[in-house]
Amino acid sequence: MTVHQMRAKAFGLSAALVLIAVACGGGGADPASGDQAPAASGAQESAVIRLAMPSEPLWQWIIDSGSLEQWEARHGARIEISHPFRPFTALVSGHADVILVDALSIPALTRGLEHQPVIIGKYAADRSVAAVWRTSQAENLAGVMEGTVAADSEFGTTLLWALIVDDKHDGLEFSDDSQDFELLTAALDLGDVVKRGDADACICLPDRNAEYLSAGMLRPLYEGAPAGELYASMIGDGDRLPLGEVFVADGAWHAENAATARAFLDLWEQAIRHWHAHAGEIIALYPELLSVQSDAAIEWLTEHVETHDWIVDSVYLADADADAYADAVERLAERGFIEADAPVPAVVIQPSSSTLGGQ
Repeated sequence: MTVHQMRAKAFGLSAALVLIAVACGGGGADPASGDQAPAASGAQESAVIRLAMPSEPLWQWIIDSGSLEQWEARHGARIEISHPFRPFTALVSGHADVILVDALSIPALTRGLEHQPVIIGKYAADRSVAAVWRTSQAENLAGVMEGTVAADSEFGTTLLWALIVDDKHDGLEFSDDSQDFELLTAALDLGDVVKRGDADACICLPDRNAEYLSAGMLRPLYEGAPAGELYASMIGDGDRLPLGEVFVADGAWHAENAATARAFLDLWEQAIRHWHAHAGEIIALYPELLSVQSDAAIEWLTEHVETHDWIVDSVYLADADADAYADAVERLAERGFIEADAPVPAVVIQPSSSTLGGQ
């Protein structure tokens, strides 16, 4: 079966499942939460959520499957999407109400802000892997000590790798001012940076570098374990923690729109459940949104997700998530990777919607 045929078949099944879920009442506000999403009414102006986030296949699935249209009609609300290069700038400048951003970037980015944002939901564990070109003999980052490591920024996932290196390699420091590594920040094509010889290793996203990884040109270190799994193992927690991407809302906006925000999370919960049931179909439907081009890379990424799925089990945050996040920020401050008085954003705890989809 060709990739085109797989897409057509997968989309037909996806759309049918969504319509069934909507008909059964899935995706609405959870009565147990105490918040009721606004009902649709022709006499009222629709509530608007301005969402800023990177291009994501699950968002495109939400649109193409009809989930968004059904959700907007049901809740009398609209979601306006944008894909800025820096979503956090859109939030603090007042051009977005909700953004998707790396959780560990927030303390550094919110320092000095008059209005602190709040974390309202989780989306993905940190899926980044440390990788080298196939000719390298390194098995871990200690093997490229005094070399150059490419990363997308000095925040976010780089901070999580700083904790991992600190734990696994006594005496080594991985940061932008480290004497042990030179950190090279680049936009997206980190595999290309390693290929050109401008870096000895990269902190790479497996989906964005699937072409190189599937061909064996890039070789993951640490036996291929992503940062989220390495950190969970490091602290003795078998469950991956929300130290990857989270949904962050303007605090004032959330205080006035808690019910709409809850309905927004319900929509994503539906998409997350579909991903876990049909991840391979989503990858085949939208390979371009994952920077995947070839059939071999699609197959490799599908197999990778089966072992290292980065999408969280549920969008809703629990007390354990808040504790784990605060602990990670404290570890970063203790080791000097962020300032000691860096603000820790509030985490909005939400009960799980056990009734979604009739389950």
